[in-house]
Amino acid sequence: MARFLFGGSPADYAMERVGNQLLVRPAAVGTVWDSLTGGTQVTDLTDLVGAPIVEVTADADGAVTFMGPDGITSLFVDFGYVRRFALTAVTVGSVLTDFIAQGGEPGGWAQLDETGHIDSTQIPAQLDWIVVRTHGAKGDGVTDDTIAIQNAINACQPGGVVYFPRGVYRTSATLDWKNGVTLMGSHANLMTGPGMTGAEYPCYIQPTAPFTGGSVIQIIGEDDGEHPAISGEQRMVNLMLDGSQLTGNSIDGLFAKGNVQNVVMENVTVRQMPNNGMVTGDVGGVFPYSWRLRHVMIDNCHANGILFAGNTDLTLDDVQVIGCWAQGIVLTNCTNSQVVMCRAEWNGSHGFRITGAWGDWQGSGGMLMGDCTTDRNGQHGVLIDATGNVPISISNLSTRRDGRNGGTGGGGFAGLAVAAATVPVLVTSLTCYPGVDDGGGSTNSPEYGLSVTGAATLVQVDDAYLHAATQGLHSTSSGTLVIGANVVQAAGPTNAPVRTVPTATAAKGLVVTAPAGAASYVIWRAPKACTVTAVRGYRVGGTGATINATKNGVDLLAVNLSLSTASTWLAGPGVQNAALAAGDTLAVAIRSVAGAPTAVTIQVDVQGV
Repeated sequence: MARFLFGGSPADYAMERVGNQLLVRPAAVGTVWDSLTGGTQVTDLTDLVGAPIVEVTADADGAVTFMGPDGITSLFVDFGYVRRFALTAVTVGSVLTDFIAQGGEPGGWAQLDETGHIDSTQIPAQLDWIVVRTHGAKGDGVTDDTIAIQNAINACQPGGVVYFPRGVYRTSATLDWKNGVTLMGSHANLMTGPGMTGAEYPCYIQPTAPFTGGSVIQIIGEDDGEHPAISGEQRMVNLMLDGSQLTGNSIDGLFAKGNVQNVVMENVTVRQMPNNGMVTGDVGGVFPYSWRLRHVMIDNCHANGILFAGNTDLTLDDVQVIGCWAQGIVLTNCTNSQVVMCRAEWNGSHGFRITGAWGDWQGSGGMLMGDCTTDRNGQHGVLIDATGNVPISISNLSTRRDGRNGGTGGGGFAGLAVAAATVPVLVTSLTCYPGVDDGGGSTNSPEYGLSVTGAATLVQVDDAYLHAATQGLHSTSSGTLVIGANVVQAAGPTNAPVRTVPTATAAKGLVVTAPAGAASYVIWRAPKACTVTAVRGYRVGGTGATINATKNGVDLLAVNLSLSTASTWLAGPGVQNAALAAGDTLAVAIRSVAGAPTAVTIQVDVQGV
């Protein structure tokens, strides 16, 4: 900014109206204001030699001259003669001319160079931005910019920005990302296709072989003589890491370990890494935590998309993992976390996986997963095999065409699978839907909508539409499976589904695969007073099975119902304790099996619900 000159023109005099005459008043003293009426008096003034003044004084001829405040070009002077007079700075034109004349120089009018860029020296240092070109990075897709980028990161103070103008920045070694530094690009391609990573969209870091190091970028929270014991507050914005030029199978996109706190990534893409897209690990049992990822794409990495362990207080918001060769998003003991509006599609193995020992410290929280989707993952859309006692809460999950299994379907895969998980799994508003590939190829998948297997401790499902190629709901678990009244099952192709719809007289209709021994499968709590009228069942295959149902742990049938004939409904000869009060627990159980039947269907008829 600069002070502008006021006065010196033929109009800039102190005058008083007397009758019909304007009389010049030498030595008149005036106050300066920022508006014609009212407003605030301006006292930040100087005379022509720079001495501070708070009022202006006319000279012996009545002329007025002074220097105004920084950047101000219009003021009003009151000499005590009833009205204020407007003054306009007389040097605006020359200052603008000088500014334009400095084109291409620091502090002057910014100009493009021969490559269409603004030279970084023209950007004021007060912005706290360090442009990687200032440190020698070319961004031409040919020059090795590793040292230049690392020097820019090292020179950046916490809270500052390392900026990557439009370009392709080749690297040959891992970049070490220090505390409090923002890495900002001009654009990140959240979707990539033909031409979208070429000359049309040059806006990324592109590591190239031969490459030294295990990841394109690393963050280390460990007192190892080179890094601090606690690292954090890194930001990545509008930047893409493109591993398409790398070889081998051991290089990750981003790797962080130890005490790395509060990392934020927004509008970031990691694509085609030879190994994982993003990975975290521990140092002496201390893991990164409290990370936030928003609008992040992990695309076609050759192992897992996201592999996070121990990241407590994690938030994933609109994170999409597509086409990775192994699993999409794997979360191990990421307690007290949120996964919202995320998508896993076309990954070779599971779309999402919640695994490992969860909640291994006092006060651990569970995880909220909401409004997420899956599509055409090779195995389960969502797999939960975590152990522990913290609840995993899933709401509004939409799974579709998972369990491709290389295009062959089958394999026991499901839209949502709970396999020997000891964590409670609470599910509301779940939809599982089968299908084939967009072009009509592959086999209808998944085999199951919801699959509960092994010693899954507690799974509770409410408000669900479970459609799959073979069974909507499949269970061989010896744990507790709680099915709400509003759960619809369907099997078969999408154009000819066979649906099982719960009604007031058929509150339960669960298809399960018969185990080697007795097992309890379903628990249901009566929403209001009602009456049990019959227990029914049939088996598929085998030589026999017996079933029963209990109310609050007491048998409803005097004698276990024997399914002596395969594929034929049999009804219990009588029902005891038929009245259910609101909140009573109804359990369905297979008491024994013979001859290894492939499935047993149990239905409890309830009236009045």
